[in-house]
Amino acid sequence: MGNTPDKKAKKLKAEQAAKMQKSIVTIVAVVMGLIIAGLIAWIIIYSTSFSIKETNDYSIGLSEDGTIEGVKATDYVQLCDYKNIVVNSSDVSISDEEVKTYTDSLLSQYMSFDTDEEREIQMGDEINIDYVGSIGGVEFQGGSTQGAGTNIIVGQAGYIDDFEEQLCGHKKGDIFSIDVTFPDDYGNADYAGKDATFAITINGIYADQEFDDTFVQTYLSDQARTAEAFIQQYREKENESRLMEYLQNYLVDSSEIKSYPESYIKGLMGLVKGSDIQQYEAYNKNYQETYGTAMYASFEEYKGTDKKEYYASCRTQAEDLAKQMLVYQAIYEDAGLTMTEEDRTAALASYGIDSTYMTQMEETYGKGFLNQSAIMFTVLNYVKENVTIED
Repeated sequence: MGNTPDKKAKKLKAEQAAKMQKSIVTIVAVVMGLIIAGLIAWIIIYSTSFSIKETNDYSIGLSEDGTIEGVKATDYVQLCDYKNIVVNSSDVSISDEEVKTYTDSLLSQYMSFDTDEEREIQMGDEINIDYVGSIGGVEFQGGSTQGAGTNIIVGQAGYIDDFEEQLCGHKKGDIFSIDVTFPDDYGNADYAGKDATFAITINGIYADQEFDDTFVQTYLSDQARTAEAFIQQYREKENESRLMEYLQNYLVDSSEIKSYPESYIKGLMGLVKGSDIQQYEAYNKNYQETYGTAMYASFEEYKGTDKKEYYASCRTQAEDLAKQMLVYQAIYEDAGLTMTEEDRTAALASYGIDSTYMTQMEETYGKGFLNQSAIMFTVLNYVKENVTIED
């Protein structure tokens, strides 16, 4: 029996429905596949975007000449007007008070005992003594100089009441005993309120000295012959150092980074992490050797941050470093500066890197890093020559 038109229509409709269903299933499968693939990709990206490959290569991302590899720094930096910097002298000059603090420190460094054997100790004298303390005839912990001697300024040492007063009137070489009483509120309960005896030896009374020509000729003759000349040299050196520090901050703070070369940032982030890991391992090693156990269970515990936070911290540090390098390189490019081998040697010598250590330093830090340091020195000296200092 043949198919009626009605049966044919139903059959056609069923075939179309089956095709439609198959198409829907195919589309759903494709869409789900894309969603799953996207989800997997997102998971991979998320898990790896906060991972940093650590390195200890200080020359990472640098060409041997010290410039950032493949980077024209002026494309990344909006430079400040580095040729017309005006500086207030008060911002880069050492004060008279600071000079006196320095010369006083030299007086303390080169102290000598007074040769007057009859000089008696007075309040305010600086002396060197040894002592051994005992309570009830028994020496107590922390109550002795153990023969090493100690310097004190009489009346300013903060010892037990009446300790320093009883030193007055004695001379170099005197050996005697003094009796004192620990205060009732003394920090160590074992000693609080108890009587103690100290056996004292006066090793010497320091001579009063002034920062004058005689002092300079006696102790600093390799630097100057007079106190005035020494102080003038110190002022010039310190003012020069402060000006250079001022310029370092000014150039970076007053210039603007338009964007960062991403490959260089990634390398610097690895350098930051490499340094952090070295510190982490050193802390754990020292702690392990001392106490027999690790100080931190993991690197994450040592840093106290999760992976995302640590990534952000490393990037911030990397960008700070990159900004400095980009600014210096941009000025180097913009001003058309060059550097001979003699310039490079002089620049590195200013950082204490002379020919004696050059090979070792290159092995440790790489030529790129050392030459980058030389570029910084060259730029700073160029900028310094164009600075106007006003009162």
